[in-house]
Amino acid sequence: MDENAADIWRRIVPPLVAAFALFLVLLRSAVRHPATAVPAPTSPSWRAFFGYLLVTVGGGYAAMLVIVLVFHVILARDPGALRSAAAGGAFLAFGVVAPVFTASEWVRRRRAPRVGQR
Repeated sequence: MDENAADIWRRIVPPLVAAFALFLVLLRSAVRHPATAVPAPTSPSWRAFFGYLLVTVGGGYAAMLVIVLVFHVILARDPGALRSAAAGGAFLAFGVVAPVFTASEWVRRRRAPRVGQR
């Protein structure tokens, strides 16, 4: 096997197989344990919103860093990718996504009819 084929097997196949296996596990879990619908609160407090935002953005950022660590640093042997992903991902997560979600929630609350008004 030449060097390019070995590189493909090391860099491309593991992420594809891992993503497909994760998809199959999630699909099986969803079929066996369907989610029950819980009505969302009509207007959660700002504290609850920021808690949700912190968990969502922080969890997404952490998941992205784990993906970069496994597939770029470990499998592709590119140690500089983690530093780049940490800086770029932090900017996107906390400098773009969090403020945009906060602004959209503020607009939604401003446009929502007040209790007792039509």
